[in-house]
Amino acid sequence: MLLSVNALTEVALIEWQAGARRLEQAELSTLRRAVLNAVVAEIVNELQRRLGTSYTLDRLAGEYAEASGWCLDVAQRTTELPFAYDLSLVQDAAFHWFARNASDFR
Repeated sequence: MLLSVNALTEVALIEWQAGARRLEQAELSTLRRAVLNAVVAEIVNELQRRLGTSYTLDRLAGEYAEASGWCLDVAQRTTELPFAYDLSLVQDAAFHWFARNASDFR
């Protein structure tokens, strides 16, 4: 159950869930899955650095709106394999994972 969030946050939540589901359901080799999971973990680490441990879904959605540049940088620093730069997978899955710890996520 979610407490009240704005419309942009609702859209972001849908995108995050869809990205996480696509990543989870993708038929990938063990190597590809490990690389993608490593990128997701690094994006989560960067979110932790940027937002700390106390944040709302609206605040996270605000970060998401500006995140494609730095998420791509994180992905490129994590691996040289271009398949891992698909932000619709790695960025959205990371934000989905991180959203579960928002103060207003229930």
